[in-house]
Amino acid sequence: MVHRLPRQARVTLTAFAVAILAASGIALRAQDPGRSEQAPVQFGGNYSELDARRQKLVAGWVARFTAVTGVKIAPDVFYDTRIKLSSKTTFDAITNALVTTPLTDESGQRFGDTLDIIEQVDMVRGQVIGQSGDQQFRMYVQLKEDALSMLDRSREFRRAADNLVYHRGYPINYRQRGGSPSIQVSIALDHRRADVDVDYRASFFPVSMFNGHLTAANSDVRAGSNYDRHANRWAGFQNWWRSIFGVRVSDAPAVERDTASQFFPEKPRIGDKTIDFMMEDFLKAWLIDRDAVQAMGYVSERSYACLMEEGDDPLSFDRGTAPFLVYRDLKAASEALGQRTSLEDLTVGVRLNIRGLKVVTQKHHAQFVIYVVPDDIAARFDCESRLSLANPRGASRQYGNYFGATFYVNGPGGPGYSLALLWARDGGFWKIVSWQGEPEGDDTPSTERTPDVRVTKVKADASFVQATRTFLESWLIRKNYDEAFGFVSPRSYACYNFGRNPEEPAAASSEEAAQKIRANLERAGDRVGKPRSLDALIEGLQPVNPALRVMDHQDSRAFSLSSVPTAIADAADCAARARADRINNEGPPEYGKYFGMSFRMRTQGGEAPVMRTLWMKEGDSWRIQVYDVEVP
Repeated sequence: MVHRLPRQARVTLTAFAVAILAASGIALRAQDPGRSEQAPVQFGGNYSELDARRQKLVAGWVARFTAVTGVKIAPDVFYDTRIKLSSKTTFDAITNALVTTPLTDESGQRFGDTLDIIEQVDMVRGQVIGQSGDQQFRMYVQLKEDALSMLDRSREFRRAADNLVYHRGYPINYRQRGGSPSIQVSIALDHRRADVDVDYRASFFPVSMFNGHLTAANSDVRAGSNYDRHANRWAGFQNWWRSIFGVRVSDAPAVERDTASQFFPEKPRIGDKTIDFMMEDFLKAWLIDRDAVQAMGYVSERSYACLMEEGDDPLSFDRGTAPFLVYRDLKAASEALGQRTSLEDLTVGVRLNIRGLKVVTQKHHAQFVIYVVPDDIAARFDCESRLSLANPRGASRQYGNYFGATFYVNGPGGPGYSLALLWARDGGFWKIVSWQGEPEGDDTPSTERTPDVRVTKVKADASFVQATRTFLESWLIRKNYDEAFGFVSPRSYACYNFGRNPEEPAAASSEEAAQKIRANLERAGDRVGKPRSLDALIEGLQPVNPALRVMDHQDSRAFSLSSVPTAIADAADCAARARADRINNEGPPEYGKYFGMSFRMRTQGGEAPVMRTLWMKEGDSWRIQVYDVEVP
């Protein structure tokens, strides 16, 4: 559908959102100089740079792709030209982590590496628009027959508590020891199919509860500082995709703070024009005139939320540094391109296949494509919306408040990743409010079939429903933190050190842990403001693990309840995790002792992580035994 731009589109401005998260060039860091002595890397953007084992996995993947789609294509052509950047970086990152993670037994004897557990690759998924975080940035594989016994035998992996909410069809959960970043192998009940990803971020309470962007960025090696985290744990991995705002660069140029960067204009240099003129002049100021100061006149303060969500703790981000960070990277990108005289052949428009977008007719369609973006779609891609607590159903299919512009830059190192910018009215002008790379997403046809999952439903225990509702209302609605803390059992105090911000010191005693848990309850309660009801603030997600028995109850929209097998509960126990106890899941499941309650915050345009709690009766009272924050 074509939409003709009105001569004067004047709507209340929101922000600049670059529309799809895959290649976050902001705040790009230079490669660790301590790693310069390493041997040549066997990973990269081309099939020829993969070693024989990985080429074999790609060839098998292509063979299954051909069988499903009927499209015949050579493995090297498929890998080099067909799959999207996000899928390629996902494959590179996961296989690098697997092949550089040895498997050793209790005596220290090596018997292979983690890539040895994989028989074939069925599918690699990069960024998939509109999908949940546990269906992006991962590799679906067939395991060898002895894969589970190899993982059980190894010192490097531990069978953790089963996946409960995410990884539908793959409940069996093995995690690499040693903290984040770590490899996660989620396995189907047939013990052959698996979902493999890398978890880069440590989820901690309560901050992770409010980060609606964390679920996807958690496994994307390009997001924020994930590449640095990867390189610090697994050797031999290069940032071959390095880009800044979609401009390929060989390294992160050092841009020193200068006098000009202290004074950014509040207004765009051409004033208030229609979106096609605003977009054209932003690109000219940035890439042709190489005037990053004037380009900043088109950047809304709302876009700084895109920097906030790159970190582990968006609430502690120093917004005062944000303008300089954006200016620095705009300047670095234009310097990497060198002197240019025209946008022709420098920027190329990118078409998106997203229902609900309306193409704007304008003369620079070859250099950038402009869309009218409805409010509900804009909320999904707006960084600030992903961090804002609100019911996502509040955004409507209303047009006129947002525009999107999509393009890629043809630089000397070849095309960078495609970029989408979201524009809205701010202070009387159209400005950029958010950004995201690779907005077209991964459109490779899927050859992976999710295993069937059947969940049993049971009637809820009325006293348990009442206890969980009272806990949540005292905590989040009434702000009675002493009453809420009364539901927390001393047994759960050991969970503080597992769920704390890694930059904060561990609790030295149970008493100190109790104080910090109580303080975190208050911090989270204050953060949510004064909602009128639980339904307006939180939502329940039904567990997808077939071992759980889901409880029907009247508050299921706000939080979910389930009966949890004793073996899963024992594995989740924080004291047992500290001792690195091994799980014994042999025999039929036993029910009736432990029960689960889970929910996540409603965010306007995001998918927040899930808060999970495990309860049991102590005497006549229901109390929390375990808590954690679950991300895909």
